[in-house]
Amino acid sequence: MKISNSIELLDWFKESVDIDSDYSLAKLLGFSRQYISKVRNGRAVFSDFKALELAILGKHPEPLKVVAAIEAEREERAGNHEKAKIWREQAA
Repeated sequence: MKISNSIELLDWFKESVDIDSDYSLAKLLGFSRQYISKVRNGRAVFSDFKALELAILGKHPEPLKVVAAIEAEREERAGNHEKAKIWREQAA
């Protein structure tokens, strides 16, 4: 599955480990519910390490592409469109 942002990663991981609620997800990962809520509402982006950790734990076939997608998301939010483009190319 292609993942292009933190929300998609969150949803993919929940499905891959068969978790229904963000509360259960936060508890499993040791995150606060507020952090998961911020990601869900687009106010936070997973760190590269957390993105890699979720991709590996969920057994994503291309975890480094997930990290590249999350880094592209971060650069886009910061207005660094050229950097985001390079990261997106690596995530493709």
